[in-house]
Amino acid sequence: MDEKPPTSVAAIAAKYGLIQGVLAFVVFLAGTRASINQNLGFALVSAVIFIVLVVLAHRELKRTHQGMMTYPQGLGSGTLLAVVGALVSGVLTFLYVKYINPGYVAVLMHTQQVALEERGITGAQAQRALAMAGRMMTPVGIFVSRLITGVIVGFIVALIVSIFTQKGDPRNEG
Repeated sequence: MDEKPPTSVAAIAAKYGLIQGVLAFVVFLAGTRASINQNLGFALVSAVIFIVLVVLAHRELKRTHQGMMTYPQGLGSGTLLAVVGALVSGVLTFLYVKYINPGYVAVLMHTQQVALEERGITGAQAQRALAMAGRMMTPVGIFVSRLITGVIVGFIVALIVSIFTQKGDPRNEG
């Protein structure tokens, strides 16, 4: 009779979201330290980490809810995990860019300029493109970008992963 209620979907998602946010920031730092920006390899590592954490969160959710997890529960927990992870990663990135490495934005802008020049874009056209990019390449812009991207990508991943991890009540099947 001393049965405790199952852990809430939100608590499980928040726990794994915190882990995901910290790991995403570590991957960001690794990419920054390696002087590699927006590298496909680092994006792939981040995606794999996120997928693994969603699967682990779903496994814990099923373990604490009598082996069951509906598709909406899986989608909701995966999306909440993505929101928490994006917030944590975004805040840590903001703090890094604003206070720890304020020169990061200048390096990003220089990288952007070099990329434009390699594509043959120079002069006024390059200045307009850099001015537009400069509005987003601020600590706040980077935070907002990470938040929006993290939530959208997380929602899409949760849509897909939940298809494979859902497990309905066998009493309702038939």
